[in-house]
Amino acid sequence: MSQHTIAIIENNIIATNTIREGLCRALKEKGFNIFVLTSGTNTDIELAKQKGFNVINIGSSTQNPLDILRYMLNIKKALKKIEADVCLTFTIRPAIWGNVVTRWLKKTPTITNITGIGPLFERNNIAYRAARTLYKFVLQKTAKLFFQNQDDMQIFLEKKFAKPQIAECIPGSGVDYTYYTPLPAKNKTEGFQFLFISRLVKDKGIVEYVKASAQIKEKYNHVQCNVIGPIWHQNLKDNTVTQNELNEWVNNGFINYLGEIKDVRQNIANADCIVLPSYREGTSNVLLEASSMAKPSITCNTTGCKEIVEDNVTGFLCNVRDVDSLAAKMNDMLKLSADQRNEKGQRARAKIIEEYDKQIVINAYLNAVNKIINNK
Repeated sequence: MSQHTIAIIENNIIATNTIREGLCRALKEKGFNIFVLTSGTNTDIELAKQKGFNVINIGSSTQNPLDILRYMLNIKKALKKIEADVCLTFTIRPAIWGNVVTRWLKKTPTITNITGIGPLFERNNIAYRAARTLYKFVLQKTAKLFFQNQDDMQIFLEKKFAKPQIAECIPGSGVDYTYYTPLPAKNKTEGFQFLFISRLVKDKGIVEYVKASAQIKEKYNHVQCNVIGPIWHQNLKDNTVTQNELNEWVNNGFINYLGEIKDVRQNIANADCIVLPSYREGTSNVLLEASSMAKPSITCNTTGCKEIVEDNVTGFLCNVRDVDSLAAKMNDMLKLSADQRNEKGQRARAKIIEEYDKQIVINAYLNAVNKIINNK
């Protein structure tokens, strides 16, 4: 059994308790000592510890240089303390600042996962200009680079942010289709239910969903448009939904806000269709989970979404940032019979089992980690 130590740098411990739990468990079962360097509530951190993972709270970082320096020093201190043999990073802040620190330390090989690039190359504000510059620098020394879709990988290779010999595309975070399995509806209210699940940030398409829902509810009085997810303050202000905005949407009757729910499987089971009009994803976990539970979805014809949902086969694709296009697809879904929606859901699950099994992702990581350990 290995006694090597793996450090996992995450933005928030929630990911460890959800989409990354399978990977963490697999590494632990192989004998690796797992330390998660992250931030989060005491409740969520305690939950991760109960699952057998060591957690070091390193806080988070804003765009403030002092915050960034403090964050990097916390990472450095933690990595030196646990004497990490390999470091895994996920999402943009850990990917950039984690690689800066491991390059600084010179003895901690890093496996970086580009979980999605969002508006990295579209926006020209100082934060994204800095991120583009830093990516080009920090990824030159990373040991392995995983991408969650071919589009993102191609962009990074073309811009020479990444070396082709270390780049590999994996099916997102994968999904455990035995856990996200079809369930019967339970205590379901009458009427048709659309369901949006995501952090409440604008580039997930929440504003378009609310506006499209308002159009749909003008035509149909039996439709519910539900929302699950937390208000999220780690994004730039112009991308954040405020409490006042959320209250206004609810008070106007456009949506039903169900709050933040840890285990959404029963909510997915009760829904007739999942809607995620995201502008761009790495690979959408929400769509993977919904599809795995045999639910049809509506999403945008964009990277990280279009690969999962096949238009008019497992769901519908709408145009990005297009309220009318989204409302039209929601209307199309409403017109389908229950049998037709069920058929799309069954096709969705079959696709997930074939292409997005979480074990594919776990095996890729085990191979990468073992190669690094054996070459040390």
